[in-house]
Amino acid sequence: MPKKQIKKRIKKVNSISIILKEVIKQVEVPEETKKQIEETTMGFRKQVEPELRKIGAKLFIGGSLAKNTLIKKEKNYDVDVFVLFDYKKYKTKSNQISQILENVLKKKKINYQELKGSRNYFQIPFNNIIIEVVPILEIKNVKEALNITDISPLHVTYITKKEKKTKNNKLSDEIKLAKSFCYAHDCYGAESYVNGFSGYALEVLVSTYGSFLKFISASMKWSVNKKTIIDPERYYKSDKKILEEINESKKISPLILIDPVQKERNVTAALGQETLEKFIAACKSFFAKPSEKHFVKERIDVNSFYHQALKQKARFYIITVKSTKDKVDIAGAKLKKFYEFFIYSLKRAGFSIIKCNFDFDERTLDARFYFILKDPEKEYIIKGPPVNIDKKHTEAFKYKWQNVFIKDKRLYAKAKRELVSFEIFFNKFKNNDMIKEMSIESIKLEK
Repeated sequence: MPKKQIKKRIKKVNSISIILKEVIKQVEVPEETKKQIEETTMGFRKQVEPELRKIGAKLFIGGSLAKNTLIKKEKNYDVDVFVLFDYKKYKTKSNQISQILENVLKKKKINYQELKGSRNYFQIPFNNIIIEVVPILEIKNVKEALNITDISPLHVTYITKKEKKTKNNKLSDEIKLAKSFCYAHDCYGAESYVNGFSGYALEVLVSTYGSFLKFISASMKWSVNKKTIIDPERYYKSDKKILEEINESKKISPLILIDPVQKERNVTAALGQETLEKFIAACKSFFAKPSEKHFVKERIDVNSFYHQALKQKARFYIITVKSTKDKVDIAGAKLKKFYEFFIYSLKRAGFSIIKCNFDFDERTLDARFYFILKDPEKEYIIKGPPVNIDKKHTEAFKYKWQNVFIKDKRLYAKAKRELVSFEIFFNKFKNNDMIKEMSIESIKLEK
């Protein structure tokens, strides 16, 4: 490599290093907030632990807090607290431990919200901190698990051990970079309205590759057309063996990441094709033009939408939608599904979608749909059957449509659209019975 290229490359590497050091400072949870989280968690522990000891259970702090991979947030901080029930005592009562835990919370007069899951769990709000209390069995190895959540403490142990093995104990910083990068590019979160990387998935990926840069560098080589398979602990002899043995439902995602703690599990099973493509594009963009901006979530620029619409002689619309559901993950999933249905309905009505965006607010639990559209043509062509097919099919087509003509030995018809403007379409769409069936409380066109 010529000296000029070497110098240029060294300069770029140094530039990236400076950027990442600055990002770490920015995403670090402020000391005051850390103290508040610790005090809140400790206060909850003191409140319930004496009661838990009486029934053969104890608390275990898990999640990002335990692994030191928590990043700064604008909204609430989630703290995962697991209630470990004695395995011998409760292994035959696994389906009852949620109710037993709930009885403890009631007895201590703690305000909580019950959430559905493989085992029901509980959210407890403390100002800007939400403690999620999850009942699990205390297990020593994966084979003892009677529920997927029983394995969670083993994930904490795995990542903390990886952290200790690194030379400078900075693996947690590398993970924080990955989380903030993915969050900025809407790729963070296994919820169905994101279809991205879970926190644990990013922890495993970064610990496998050794650093944030090595991780995103490797990801740029992943294929978007062929499954990428990663087996950190090399449980399987080959990729073929993985595809043969892993459950069909775990193979749908474009990336298969074998859980280093549980070899039958794909950690990235929730990752969607579209999200993976977006992530790989973001990685390439970062290396092409390194900047701190890649770690900051961009707000949707309404002016940019508006000017693009003007430039392309199209129209810009914002729709606010609220779900009847009151839990973040469920409301988000319902709204994302409705967004996809809305796009499908627009296309079916003949609208040309130039640009669209989905934005879900986890605090207000409503979503905004942003669209740049062109109204459909008043007339359109319907493709019919070949002329040499059974006569009953051609006659049926002629009976249904007027202005039928033949082209290339096939019937076609000219038809007129009823919905030739977005306003007409929207007013009719609001009365669609599907809206209530999809748990939508309100849908409003912003002026």
